[in-house]
Amino acid sequence: MNSFLPFLIVLFVAASAWTILEFTLGQGKRHWMGLLGAWSATVILAALWQSEALPWIVHLIQGVLLLWLGSILSLIVDVVLTWTTKEPGWRRILCCALLCLFIDIAALLNFFWIATVSPGGV
Repeated sequence: MNSFLPFLIVLFVAASAWTILEFTLGQGKRHWMGLLGAWSATVILAALWQSEALPWIVHLIQGVLLLWLGSILSLIVDVVLTWTTKEPGWRRILCCALLCLFIDIAALLNFFWIATVSPGGV
């Protein structure tokens, strides 16, 4: 079992729940940046989980890391915006956003751990 699979599963469930909450609450002002960050991080984790099937991802690792850090930044911005606007259902959306952010950061730390400690690198 790859070490990114648990992160991928939890992030997929949290991003799905967050998307469903955004659409069911029917807010006029949705925070698309946070949702895009959560789903892009999910795609990145899926690519890292299947890195053996995608051998070209090694050549694009700097771009992948830059996109991953951008998704974390968009999640941070969305958490701050959700916290300050306090629209209806903001606590549930904030919980989903924080869960996505924490899982994303934990997966990134796991990636850095594998890159520095394992003999073969990432």
